[in-house]
Order: sequence, then C-alpha cells, then structure tokens
Amino acid sequence: MMAPDNGRAWRMGFWALLLGSLTIRLLAAGLVGLSTDESHYVLYSRHLALGYFDHPPLVGFLGAAGLSIHDNALFARLGPILCSTMSLLVLRCLALTLYGSEKVAFVASVFILVMPIQQLLGIALLPDATLNLFWCGALLAAWHATRSGGWLAWLIMGALFGGALLSKYHGALFPVCLFGFVATSAPMRRWLWSPKPYVAGLIGCLVFLPNVIWNYQHDWISYAFQVGRGGGGGGFALTKVFSSIGAQMLAASPVLFFVFIAACVRAFRSRPALEADRFLFWTSVPVFAVFGLIGMAGRMLPHWPAVGWWAGVLLMAAVVVRATDEAAETPVARKWKAWALAAGVVAMVMVAALCVAVAYPVLGGAYGRVRDASIRMHVRFPAIPVLPLFESGMDVTNDLYGWDAAARFVEKVREGMPNASRTFVFSHRFYTTSQLAVFLKRDTAMLSLGPRPNQYSLWFSPSAHKGWDAVFVDDNHYMQGGSRYRPLFEGMDEEPVRTQVLRRGRVAHTLHVYRYYGFKGETVNEQGGK
Repeated sequence: MMAPDNGRAWRMGFWALLLGSLTIRLLAAGLVGLSTDESHYVLYSRHLALGYFDHPPLVGFLGAAGLSIHDNALFARLGPILCSTMSLLVLRCLALTLYGSEKVAFVASVFILVMPIQQLLGIALLPDATLNLFWCGALLAAWHATRSGGWLAWLIMGALFGGALLSKYHGALFPVCLFGFVATSAPMRRWLWSPKPYVAGLIGCLVFLPNVIWNYQHDWISYAFQVGRGGGGGGFALTKVFSSIGAQMLAASPVLFFVFIAACVRAFRSRPALEADRFLFWTSVPVFAVFGLIGMAGRMLPHWPAVGWWAGVLLMAAVVVRATDEAAETPVARKWKAWALAAGVVAMVMVAALCVAVAYPVLGGAYGRVRDASIRMHVRFPAIPVLPLFESGMDVTNDLYGWDAAARFVEKVREGMPNASRTFVFSHRFYTTSQLAVFLKRDTAMLSLGPRPNQYSLWFSPSAHKGWDAVFVDDNHYMQGGSRYRPLFEGMDEEPVRTQVLRRGRVAHTLHVYRYYGFKGETVNEQGGK
C-alpha cells in the first residue's frame, strides 16, 4: 500500500505540469513547419475518408478539425496537443484509481513529459495522438470492468478499444494485453468464461467496422501494407536485436528505460504482487515485446511501441514512490531516488538537445567535429573509415523548414510549362510530394512515381492524366536524376532547373526540377521499369 502523501501539494504540482506543458506546446507548435509525416496527414484532412493507405481514418479527421479554424501549423497540431493533455488527465485518473495517490500521478506525469518520444508525440499531427487517448481511456475502463464486473464499464471499454483501432492498428494489441492480465491471475480467469469481455470486443469491432469496409472496397490495401511493413526487413540479424533495443532506449531515454526494467523486477519480487502492478505490467511490457520482436527480424520505428509507456510510467512511478516512502532514508531509498532523478535529468537534457537541433542547424557542425575525429583515427588506424562529408539531407530537422519557399519555386516552374493547368507535380518519395502539396495550389494534381505503392496510388489515376505534362522534383534525399522517368513521357528537358532553400544561411534543401511532356498514363513497377 502507498504511504500517506501530501495530496494537495502533489495535486497542485500535477496541475502546474499539465497547464505548463499545454502552454509550452501551444506556443511552440507554430514556430516550426510540418514534418514529413505531418504534411502527409494534412493532406488526409483535405481528402477525408474512412481509411487511408497506411492508417485508419482518425488522424485525418483530427487534422481537419484544427485546420477548419485556420490553415497553419499551429492549428494542424491543435488536436494532438489537446489529445495529449486529455491523455495526461486520464493518466492521473488511473493513478488515483489504481493507487489512490496524488504523488504517483505527479511522478508518472513527470516521467511521461520528459521522454523525448512523448515530447514529439505530444505536439505532432500523428495517429498516436488519438491512439494514446483512447488507449488510456480503455485502460481505465478495463480496470473498472474487471473489478466491478458491470456491463457499463465493459461496453465503454469496448467502444474505447474501437476508437484506438480507428486511430492506429496498434490498438489491436489492447485485447492481447488484457488477456495476459486476466489469464495470469486465478481470480481474474473467471472473465474468460463471461460473455462481457467478448461483447466488449464485439462493440470495438463494430466501431472499427467502417475501416474494414473501406479496406474491403480497396482490396485490403492498408492491412496488406502494414503486415508487409513489419516483416520487410530481410529476416533475423543480431545487429537488428541491438538496433531494436537501442531504438526503444533512446526514444524513452536510456536511464528511464533501465529504471522501468528495475521497476518491473521489483514489482514482481513483492509478495504478493499488487494487482495494480500486474495490470500495468501486462498493459505495457507486451507492447514493447511485440515491437521488439518485429524489430529483430523486420523494420521498427522508435515511436511504434510508445503507447505502452502510458501504463509503463505509471508502474514505474508507483514502484519508485513505494520504494522511497516505505524505506525512508535507507540506502535502498537513496538509490531509487538517485536513479529516478538521474533518469529525469538525462531525459530532460535529451529533450533540450532535441529542441536546440530543431530550432538551430547545429547538427552539421557537430557532425563535422566527429568527422574530423574519424580522420585523425584513420591516420593512426587505417582500418577505421573516414566519415563522408556532411550533406543537408543528413539533418532530418531540415525537413521542418523551407517547403513553402520550395513550393513557390516549383509553382513558378509549373506556370512556365506550355499548359500549366494540365501539368502535374511528382517526386520519387511521397514525403517530398506531400511537403510540397501542403503549399501548392489546392487543385494541383500530385503524384509519387516511386517503385512502391502509396496513398497517391489512390488519389491519382495515371490513365486519367494521359497526355498531361509534368514537373519532377528531385530533392537532396535521393537525387537520382530525371532519366529514370523518361520512358513514361513522350519527351523531357534534359537539364533541370535548380534551386537551394536556405535555413539560417545554410542549405536545407537542394532541388532539381525536371520538365516532362506527354505523359503516357503508365507508372513504374517495383523493379523500377515501365
């Protein structure tokens, strides 16, 4: 049990955190441009549907809600900021419901707010915004449902589970987590034989049904993409094991990651283990495990398992508070306090470094110093390779800047074509296409003619644009030249129009814009041919 705490002080601390984080995010949201993914989801908001190539529909509707007020980066991110704020409120409700402790609520909120990955997800227009909110709500409803057994709690949980599914397919892990919790507890196993959890699951599936229908109408394109996405990494490799673990460590910050592992061990060494601890363990650790396994054999991005941290930080906070409260000033208590403090400080330093890198183009200078060191090491140890020269494409923060200027340049080239109204714009990567499309005229036909299908395969009909002219934007990420797409057109200008977009006096983007004439109405296949 928790030791008594000064509830009023911790409660006021929580509200200060909540209002402070909300204020900072609202002030910061309009200071930088949209990321590659955010730009793509802004286009979702302009083409509302019940499904998209890579995600369920809620991210498009969330973006549309904010952009209906005003069309800029701040209002594109308004919905996610409000969702992250509400998720924090639900986290507090979970802490009070599971542990009855304002201190646990405060500490958990600190942990979630200092995580680098949660700082990004707390402000960006991404599917994780509504996923986190529905997931946290489903956790709260599931706890009440398994404790009280009332139909209302189960049905609410089912509806929230459906909302999580409509946010991101990661929501499918929720019943897996809940099953683990129920199946590993003798008193809870009675729910395996009750109709209530299954009716709740059915409610969730009914909420999710519109996306299923949309996928049926589009040859299951979204589900096929997601299944292939996780498994398309070429099989198991030891380097992927370390990469998978390392990615999750860096996303949360390394010390926080280890404190979480220690908290899990301590929670299960307690006899008997608290039911609340078990619940949080089973609704967090399986998420990390699933994506860790995916990353060992396929491809995993660091933010994929981030939803697991909402239960994870609560478990970590509960263990830290118990360890320090129960042990008073013993060596054990001092160790837990020291590690918890170190975890918070390291995470905040990482967040500060991230903010500096986003605000100022500092990565080039840092990379240059590392490259100089590699040169010195190469002189002494020739087996050590020299790092290549820095290029603007290596700095991912450049993707937040300059696309309005780039779009103005592309629009100028398009207007100079013989028939601008019948000229579409395309690039090799759908990211570049989307970042330009946000700033180009709304009626501009856009396409990504890369070797793999994407959302533009649904938005653009090649046969309907046969005979059109086109401009191809080759950016510094891949810079492959325009000859690859020459067979798709009757003719082209061999020499591109070039420009550079600057960020605080440094090159952020290098663009080569090629002009083509007479589109044949065909696209490239996965081998890169006609």
